Amino acid sequence: PDQLHDAGYCWHDIEGQIITHVHGDHVFGLEDFAFSRFFYGKGGVPSTIESGHGPKFIAHSAVIDEVWETLAPALRYLRDERGNRRAGTLETYFDIIRPADFEPPRQNPWRHSERFQADGFELVARESEHVPGKPSCSLEIGVSEDAADDRIAWWSGDCTVDSEFLKAIEPRTTVFFHDCTFVDYPGQVHGFFDLLAALPERVRSKMVLMHHEDDIEANRALVEAAGFRVALPGHAYDLESGRRIE
Repeated sequence: PDQLHDAGYCWHDIEGQIITHVHGDHVFGLEDFAFSRFFYGKGGVPSTIESGHGPKFIAHSAVIDEVWETLAPALRYLRDERGNRRAGTLETYFDIIRPADFEPPRQNPWRHSERFQADGFELVARESEHVPGKPSCSLEIGVSEDAADDRIAWWSGDCTVDSEFLKAIEPRTTVFFHDCTFVDYPGQVHGFFDLLAALPERVRSKMVLMHHEDDIEANRALVEAAGFRVALPGHAYDLESGRRIE
């Protein structure tokens, strides 16, 4: 995790993981994270073996099964304190946060959304359109501990542009983080820039483009003319205000 280290953090500074969907660029660090936290303590943070508690883990119930399909070939093989083989599960490595409530299915067989709460932190994982037929979620992250304050920061994960939804949630959204591509192609699975640029100014002014191609600088003038901000490694944002802080 070079970018994590460059920012001055290590695995033991991370309290938990939130997974939007299972593609390599979103989950391949989980195996190393789980093993490191399970076997080793650091900086006053005990190992999962020592404490009996792992890092927190949040994922939509339709996504969580695919997470384990990816991790199981490595994480299922363990030995107990006597050296006997035992089968590891996702719960062996993580404290799984289960949804507090949910919205029933709509177009897919899985729940349309699930709401999670953990230590004053609240988010909604809502199904989105990424790869047709594949469970994938955007995140609505609560930015206040005041239950009467429904403001959120929105995270796309990976998804195509749902302009009507984005316009609907804009009044209570402090900042949008949307994946972006400048290349259109049949079967688009990301936020195509031309569609993002067609959003109302009130949405664009709150939006940070992320997960873009490496040649982002070639498109920076176009991006900034449309009122977007660009996320780059090392950037940090205050979710309550929506402003970049470093």
